[in-house]
Amino acid sequence: MTLPGIFMTFDVECSMGGAWGNPSLKPISPRVGMMGEYGDNKLGIPLICDILSRNDLKATFFVEPFNDDLGWPGETEPVVRYLVERGQDVQLHVHPNHVHYGLHQAGKPFKKTDQMADLSREWQAELITRGADLLESWTGTRPIAFRAGNMGASEETLAALTQAGLWIDSSYTFPYVGGQCRFAETERYNGSKWYGEVLEVALSAYRQPRFPGLHPAKPVDLMGSSFEECRDAARLICDAGGDTVAILHSFSLFKVRDHQYSGGKLNRVVTRRFEKFCAWMNAVRAQYPPRTFAELGHLVKNAGYQPRAVPACTINKPLRALVRKAVQGVNNFYWV
Repeated sequence: MTLPGIFMTFDVECSMGGAWGNPSLKPISPRVGMMGEYGDNKLGIPLICDILSRNDLKATFFVEPFNDDLGWPGETEPVVRYLVERGQDVQLHVHPNHVHYGLHQAGKPFKKTDQMADLSREWQAELITRGADLLESWTGTRPIAFRAGNMGASEETLAALTQAGLWIDSSYTFPYVGGQCRFAETERYNGSKWYGEVLEVALSAYRQPRFPGLHPAKPVDLMGSSFEECRDAARLICDAGGDTVAILHSFSLFKVRDHQYSGGKLNRVVTRRFEKFCAWMNAVRAQYPPRTFAELGHLVKNAGYQPRAVPACTINKPLRALVRKAVQGVNNFYWV
């Protein structure tokens, strides 16, 4: 029997930097938004990989490959090659607005949306295929897994994945269903389940008690939840029999002064949360094995992996949540 595992994942992407609203601005480059290069400091992927390496961990990096369309030709391939050299798992992430911005700049027709689910199945499949082709050309390995930008996928996106030849998705998360996550799924779950030929591995989340100032539910995101909340959610989900998927972004470990990402400096609060979560994952790996999506593909094909969806868990510690919220509120100030 395969034990439930913990997947540390990263969405690797660049902000539009206000370029849609102000033509004088340019989207953020991969050198900044992905690598976090500020002088001699590299506060993005290199720092993330260093922390993972210190704890003998691998993560899955869902990489948005369409940065040529943002005006940064040739800058994404070195990022992907760096991840491969560091022994990390590279899978596909797509923000349609990146391709749409390139069409806009070229004076071609486009649909201004960043939600995959807003697009036809054919256009979704084309974007996924083109993105997978790019990653394969840079890594020598075709991705098997996908995550939509903003978690903005639907069951139609899963059909597009099948059409494009990918078979694992991680776009569902129950706190966003009915909003930016467009699944019609009525069950609120963690863990994984099959939708036809696509294995959906949910971005994990937890419910919070009804309490003034608290959201009803939150993803297991170390940017928006404390280490202790993410740890407790992972325990509850894995102990119930489901896989846990946690998330950060390539830019999560640094603060910036403005939308153009100037003045990047270390985000000490989020970095410390990530360090503690990695140390905990390393310490409990015999009970909750750390995994990547590439490893999951092997388990499904060769080791009899059986997906399991488990009910949404609740972390009933409102005072701790309010303290975390206060800490984040202060930490949001750039100069703190």
